[in-house]
Amino acid sequence: MSVPGVDGTGHKIETMDLVVFTTVARTGSLGAAATELRLSTPSVSVRIGALERKLGTTLFVRGARGSTTTPAGERLLDYAQRCLDLLDEAAIGVATHETQRLVLAAPASLGDVVFPTALQAVAGHAVTVHCRVAHSGEVVARIVDGSVHAGFVVPKVPLRGLRSESIGRSALVAVCRPDHPLADRRLLRIEDLCDTAVIVYRWGRDAQELAASLTHPDRGVDAPIHTTGLPATAIRLAADAGYVAVVPRFAAVRSVRDGDTVLLPLRFGDWRVDVQFVYASATADRLGVRTLLDNLPAIRAAFDED
Repeated sequence: MSVPGVDGTGHKIETMDLVVFTTVARTGSLGAAATELRLSTPSVSVRIGALERKLGTTLFVRGARGSTTTPAGERLLDYAQRCLDLLDEAAIGVATHETQRLVLAAPASLGDVVFPTALQAVAGHAVTVHCRVAHSGEVVARIVDGSVHAGFVVPKVPLRGLRSESIGRSALVAVCRPDHPLADRRLLRIEDLCDTAVIVYRWGRDAQELAASLTHPDRGVDAPIHTTGLPATAIRLAADAGYVAVVPRFAAVRSVRDGDTVLLPLRFGDWRVDVQFVYASATADRLGVRTLLDNLPAIRAAFDED
């Protein structure tokens, strides 16, 4: 497959161009990419140079420690990966012509919860699901451009006229490992966290406000407040490194159930994580989307609703 280049000379961007480009971007060096692709390093270098000439821009900054993408390279990376993903899905779709393809996207923070439930919902239907991980804004953009059929997002994201269904509003909870000094306390105040390291799930702008509310004059350098976009990272730090993790309740259920963490008796006011199921009008009658809409109660069950 090839698509027209942009240099006006009729040169084409080939699939192998994109494969080499994305591999260099991921591995961080021409040599590592060459090893992975079983090519010579000069061949990779020539391919990247030719691609840069076709596009009329520099894609990598080359240095002694490897190659890093330029702003133009970052912009190309998303398009390149989407093209390669679509080619893979096309191959699968042709081989499994009896089923309909459903491309479903969600942020990594939601994927562990929504993807298993969604896959269970379409079980028994002639649907092949391709799950993609992307931040909420990217999920919306890909639904708009048609490369994704439906997705789950954490607002506040402009939905650009797309249809949406509320999945749930999950309260923020605090968890720590069972042997943490605060684990057995029946009553806790925010001030009681000033002697322990805290990691807050960063679900949006409100998360920064929540993190700021945990500051205290007595908090020392050995009790930092960090933020992360992945609840799983926060929970892992709670279980392994003695942090108190502030995460959505839906993200903490498994670790509490398995005994890796325990819930602390803390409430965080009106802060909630809102989750929406988003799709385009044009895909509403698609078998996979329609099946998910029919099974929204089961998906909602994974979240705490007020």
